Amino acid sequence: MFGYPSFRREVSTRLLILNTLALFLILIWPGNFALSNPEKLQKEAWEQKLGGLKKKIEEEKEKVKKIHQKESSVISQLNTLDRTLSKKEKELKLLNQKLSLVAKKVEKTNKEIQSLSQAINAQVKLLEERLVALYKIEEIGLPQLLLSAESLADLANSQFFLTTILGQDRQIIEDYQRRQNQLGNYREQLHTDEKELQLLKREAEKKREEIRQDRLKKTELLESVRNEKKIHLAAIRDLEVASKNLQTLIDRLEKELREKAKKEIIAPAVKGFANHRGKLPFPVAGRLLSTFGRNENPKFNTFTIQKGIEIEAPEGAEVRAIYDGRVLYADWFKGYGKILIIDHGEGFYTLSGHASQLLKKAGDEVKAGEVVALVGDTGSLKGPCLYFEIRRQGKPLNPLEWLQPAKP
Repeated sequence: MFGYPSFRREVSTRLLILNTLALFLILIWPGNFALSNPEKLQKEAWEQKLGGLKKKIEEEKEKVKKIHQKESSVISQLNTLDRTLSKKEKELKLLNQKLSLVAKKVEKTNKEIQSLSQAINAQVKLLEERLVALYKIEEIGLPQLLLSAESLADLANSQFFLTTILGQDRQIIEDYQRRQNQLGNYREQLHTDEKELQLLKREAEKKREEIRQDRLKKTELLESVRNEKKIHLAAIRDLEVASKNLQTLIDRLEKELREKAKKEIIAPAVKGFANHRGKLPFPVAGRLLSTFGRNENPKFNTFTIQKGIEIEAPEGAEVRAIYDGRVLYADWFKGYGKILIIDHGEGFYTLSGHASQLLKKAGDEVKAGEVVALVGDTGSLKGPCLYFEIRRQGKPLNPLEWLQPAKP
């Protein structure tokens, strides 16, 4: 249809010619008989040619292999990359949270060490003063100090004061030792925390590098879709399959909803969506990338049929519910990335795709204007944007006929 089979024939023909030429060289190869010097030189020349041909064949095979890999399923590759990136970004977020907690712990321990060190220094100064006092008592002599008492009452008082002073000194020394032990524990804890901090920093850096490499792979894949017709056509075929799978999902969700409604498992959905045709707000502000229905690609002279619109918006921009409803589905879906389907009652549904984050889960009630997701590029071939559909009883409607005519 698009010249795809002719490309395969061209590659196969090139490989056939190269293999035939290599076989021809082998068949006319001089045998194991004795060769003169000129013949040896000729043999070496043939060997070089044969080696070059073998290398060329391997290079062609590698090219074909890479093309087959790209063509095998562009959307599957994109889906795998997006899921891997999402998982690693979550892991990096957790690592950064741990880093923050450990860093705060290290900061707190440092403050404790500083405070304790100041208290110990004050105790050291006090102990020095006590030692000076004890030295003076030693110079006078304890017996002389006691004998200098003029009465038994004075003697008892002197003994009491000395006992009290010695008891206080003992308490100061014990406090000093306790604080020294505590300081040692704090320093040991600080050493452990700092080691953990460095380990977490290395893990976070490694994870950032993995994310960077995966993003490069994704960029390379998207570039091939935009610039290589064969890959572009493969992506179109994959998107057609994804669209059919999405229709199957919506049909199944509708069926389940009807069955639950009959059994009165769920409360009736909201009403009135149909009365707001042309008055509903855009789910996100941005520029229209594609419209409902036929969209042509002038570069490759191809077209796709879209059941929704694509709105270009910055990654992380807030996606809002356009009407009250209940979330039916909130998860990954191949070809559309992270999607959110909201039931607005009376058979009306909206679908938001390519989200970076889904802020609601299946079963959640939502109000018009409530933030339900964040713009991303999961499953997108065009970078960060919102894919948006409006359906009634499973059939897609043109969103631009239902949204406010003002520019998004």
